Amino acid sequence: MIKKETSKAVTTRFPVQDYLKLQQEAERIGCTIADVVRNAWCNHQQHNELKQQLLIIEQRQRKSTFEMLCAVVGLQADERKQAIEHLQGLGIKW
Repeated sequence: MIKKETSKAVTTRFPVQDYLKLQQEAERIGCTIADVVRNAWCNHQQHNELKQQLLIIEQRQRKSTFEMLCAVVGLQADERKQAIEHLQGLGIKW
């Protein structure tokens, strides 16, 4: 019978000061050092997901603002295209 692994061990080294801080944090919240590291990894992943979501919101907001400004200024389709190309040339992600 083949046994499926549901988890994998990871070994890492920390400077003594960081290890002591991990140990203190684990004792403070009543868990193991491994739990502290796992929680840190989960938080890191959530942080990256949040950054991605914020980037998407920022891009939508940028497009919406651009469309409103084009309407207020009265840019024609070719002028809008030229403005977009100029913004992209400045490194603004569209």
